[in-house]
Amino acid sequence: MFMRMRSARPAAFVALLILAACSESGGITRPEPPVITPPDALAAIPCTVDVRAREMRCADAVAGSGVRGDRIFGGQRVNVTLTSTNVTYDAGTGIFGADVTVQNLLVQRMGSDGTTVTGVKVFFASGPNATSGTGLVEVRNADGIDTFTGSGQPYFYYPGALPPNATSAVKRWEWNIPSTVLTFAFTVYVSTPIVPTIVAEMAPGGNRDVYRMGIDGNDVVALSTSLLSDVNPSVALGKVVFTSYRDGNAELYSVPLRGGAETRLTTTTTINETTPALSPDATKLAWSAGAPGAITKIWTGAADATGATVAVSATGDAIESSPNWKSATQLAFTSSAGGSADIYGLTLGGTPSVLAGGSSADVEGAWSPDGTRVAFASNRSGDTELYILTVATNVVTRLTTRTGSDGAPTWLADGRIVYTCTQGAQFRLCIIDPANAAAGGTILNTPYQADHASAVRF
Repeated sequence: MFMRMRSARPAAFVALLILAACSESGGITRPEPPVITPPDALAAIPCTVDVRAREMRCADAVAGSGVRGDRIFGGQRVNVTLTSTNVTYDAGTGIFGADVTVQNLLVQRMGSDGTTVTGVKVFFASGPNATSGTGLVEVRNADGIDTFTGSGQPYFYYPGALPPNATSAVKRWEWNIPSTVLTFAFTVYVSTPIVPTIVAEMAPGGNRDVYRMGIDGNDVVALSTSLLSDVNPSVALGKVVFTSYRDGNAELYSVPLRGGAETRLTTTTTINETTPALSPDATKLAWSAGAPGAITKIWTGAADATGATVAVSATGDAIESSPNWKSATQLAFTSSAGGSADIYGLTLGGTPSVLAGGSSADVEGAWSPDGTRVAFASNRSGDTELYILTVATNVVTRLTTRTGSDGAPTWLADGRIVYTCTQGAQFRLCIIDPANAAAGGTILNTPYQADHASAVRF
């Protein structure tokens, strides 16, 4: 829900508050059992082969194994699992072989960017090299050679897209090995595009819950289940925090991005905690809180809402809401301190300053991944549209121009923006590329009406 606040132009500001609950019906996939959340750092998948024993083993990831921003993945049994079967060695021909599959352990679909399916490649970053015995070991039947982390790297290609938890078809890997080699080793990575993924509130049957979904409309998973509404999800590094009304008032809850147990974070039965926001590193949480019908203020604390403190103590009766983190120490939020709804920036412990404001209502600021821009919703042109502020120059650019209210922006890792767009009485999610704003936004294929998306950025 868009927040309600005092404004010098209350009639205009109402246009920013009209996104509300909706209802449809239908079934949905329940979550898979939780597995380890992928960390950030990059780590290769080291594999060893015992030729005489006909064994191929790839070592499990250690702490710090994960993914790099150009979609090169390490992390055996964290991000992916390579499994070898039917391992053979023919001493006469010197051919060692194994059937190898790739299992996708990410919440995102591999092999596609959400528009084009290009498949998955497993490439050799180092080796193969003999580790006991002597002789030259060579990949025999690679599907190609390309540059990934270095030049001239052989790879095996797995066509098609690979949904979360799915396992690829078998691919035969072979090496030429002289009889003098007893063991050899190599390291590999998985190179693949992934479908950008969001969490959002959706409303099957009239009750809103939190869902995870690829922007291509696939891999929809319900993350929360309540007889009353769960709304305003925020996601960072495998953790989702949202507002739930299951306890009678608004409280904060968390759930793993992969699905699992929902945990209550706040227990202030006479206070409403709403619009939660996780910092990009998932160490901090910000939210708005206040008694029902009273003024709300921004609070910050640890990711589990412990150690909560008021972010700004000297704003009087100004209504504050919709925090959004630039980093673990800097955030933006909406405040009525200037007499209308404006976007403020704040470094924790400091004094807030206006980022975007004026006589119009500017709300729901969202920092770009690189921290240089803020997307926000405003009625400064009459209709509620999205705008982008370039912070260094203080230049504001209009992003959307369609009829119907647009709001609640969230940035994907690739720089595109997902936002709530109304289609008549329907609430949908749209996506737009600021680099090609003239092309307009495209409606995402959600199974139900949807609102308040938060982007998964790894």
